[in-house]
Amino acid sequence: MSMDSSSVNGAIPLSKSVSSVNTSSEEYQKQLKKASEEFASIYVYEVFKKMYDTVPKSGFLQEGFGESWFREMLLQEYALKAARTDLKSVSDMIYKSLGGKELSEVYVDRTESMKVLDMLNTISSLGSLLNPLIPEDQKSGE
Repeated sequence: MSMDSSSVNGAIPLSKSVSSVNTSSEEYQKQLKKASEEFASIYVYEVFKKMYDTVPKSGFLQEGFGESWFREMLLQEYALKAARTDLKSVSDMIYKSLGGKELSEVYVDRTESMKVLDMLNTISSLGSLLNPLIPEDQKSGE
């Protein structure tokens, strides 16, 4: 049984599939952008995982398989979200180094960030309103 090394299981031979890819198409650029974000999220995930490992554990409760599995998935999602929003410059750098072009339509959802910013502004304004209610000798937190 001889096997042609250029194709496996009816797949397109590698030499033909690579040459037929249109790297200037918008679909290719979107896929490249997504792959760049996912690649950046792998690095961010490792950082988050190391950060979590530094948190001291009391040993009072034993960590189960389900908890560790859920935490790993949660850290992966946090990393992907960070790569797409806060650390977008890292994924953009990877995207451009792989030959990515500027996409015609870029939409960034900032509604959650704006809600948090509004909430922080509200809290800081409440702090200035409550300040006269705190006696002078109590302001230092003693």
